[in-house]
Amino acid sequence: MEVEVISKTEDAELLVCKAGRGDYYDGFIDDVSYIDIMEPVQYDDSHVEGLPDLLAPLETPTAYRVDQQVSSYMNGDIESLDNVTEVEAKTRAFIEKQLSRGHFGLWEHPQITFAIKGVSRSLMAQITRHRHLSFDVQSMRYVDFSDADFITPASLHESTHVSRELGLSDLGESTRTEWREKYNDHMDTAFDLYTSMVSDGVPKEDARMVLPIGTSVNITVSGNARSFLHLVNLRGKADAQWEIRELAEEMLEELFVWMPYTFNWYESNRPHKISP
Repeated sequence: MEVEVISKTEDAELLVCKAGRGDYYDGFIDDVSYIDIMEPVQYDDSHVEGLPDLLAPLETPTAYRVDQQVSSYMNGDIESLDNVTEVEAKTRAFIEKQLSRGHFGLWEHPQITFAIKGVSRSLMAQITRHRHLSFDVQSMRYVDFSDADFITPASLHESTHVSRELGLSDLGESTRTEWREKYNDHMDTAFDLYTSMVSDGVPKEDARMVLPIGTSVNITVSGNARSFLHLVNLRGKADAQWEIRELAEEMLEELFVWMPYTFNWYESNRPHKISP
């Protein structure tokens, strides 16, 4: 499995704060600088603590970096700030306050797109149930899957495995080996049959019927930050199916970088009662 971000709203957390502060501002938020609109926000030492560590993974500055870099979102001069850290602390404080109140609507503004490589059709059936996300899936009608890969179930290669149905289980090495070999043989037979059908002129959209649900496909998925908060919250739980749980954790790593205050707060306080 590979998970890559191919597009995203830049300065996403500044957008969240600016939209949220606009609820309380008596003017037009686009007429004032980010510094001015955040001026009334209160913060304490907890919002200053650990700022460099939170922002360190960022490849480019997202807000007002504690190393005194500034993003393109800011229209003012960084030297006009008495304390760069103060702006970061206010951003963090405002975000954590809104999240703790369950004011998740602000996170519907920033958007992000993931390219996902090498997941099963089984996972595809699960993730596409998230109705507030947008998907494109590698088409079995048009793509030749003769040389495609397939996903091996975790229970056939892990010494211990947890499923919602059976809980913690250990099949034993000999049992795992036996069923892994039979599984691989079955998959090879299915792909050989598919390849022969396509080679003999059977349309790919018909030949695909013989391909197993474990067939590997690629997916593009887009959505807003709130929808991905919901996804990782639901699919990152211990009782989630192993493959989509792995995907949720892979996404979460990218989401930490994209919106560090948001997703570090989420990580420290999950799970949450959050609707999509």
